[in-house]
Amino acid sequence: MNRKWKQYLASFIPRYVSNRIVVRLYHVLTWIRVPRSVREKNYVHNLQQLREMDRELWKDPAVCIENQAQWDEIRFGAGRHHSMCYSGCEIIAVFNARKRLYGSGTPEELANLIRRFEAKGAALRGEFGTSPLALTRYLKSSGMEVRTSYGKQRSVEDIERESAVMIATVYNDGKDITKQIHTVCITRDVSGGYVLHNAYCRDKTGRYTESISYPTLREAIIHISGYGAKLLYLIGINRK
Repeated sequence: MNRKWKQYLASFIPRYVSNRIVVRLYHVLTWIRVPRSVREKNYVHNLQQLREMDRELWKDPAVCIENQAQWDEIRFGAGRHHSMCYSGCEIIAVFNARKRLYGSGTPEELANLIRRFEAKGAALRGEFGTSPLALTRYLKSSGMEVRTSYGKQRSVEDIERESAVMIATVYNDGKDITKQIHTVCITRDVSGGYVLHNAYCRDKTGRYTESISYPTLREAIIHISGYGAKLLYLIGINRK
């Protein structure tokens, strides 16, 4: 197969298949479940590991998880990679959103959140992360006000205008499905700008940190990856 055909096949889904279809097919993968015995084993392991982590994360509501790449010791799912480092971005985005809306968070809350999505939402036993639709269902069941968009401009603008916190699932590269999908939490700063969390940003010392502030949601989404991200699914969240 020549290079031109490889590029065409890699771009076919993000360019020609509707976001709604992709997200719903993604959710079908949750039918392949993580066994209960694995979920409980992961929970015990994760709780011990999380309790030994940086206390600032649990005490300060402003501190979000930014360093997914360093979470290889926290387990998620029963797939070949079996870690939050590889496929835990959706769960991290939900945890970060909850922190900004409700408070500091605890190791117990995060361990329970992982176990919950392993039971209801892990795609292909967690190998493909967590279904965006499962995130929406969880947030609604937790009593939050939730609005969603498959990327249509008007609904995205409504969410941008009315939501305190957002969760965006994107193609890392809008022209290449092989660059995979990533999900992040987006918050507002004091100036009204949009800040990305867990988007692999680093400061001058190499430490993972939140992004700079972007003036619009659209500009923030584009910078979720280094390839020019394309929005797949957006969730807007408010406290009731």
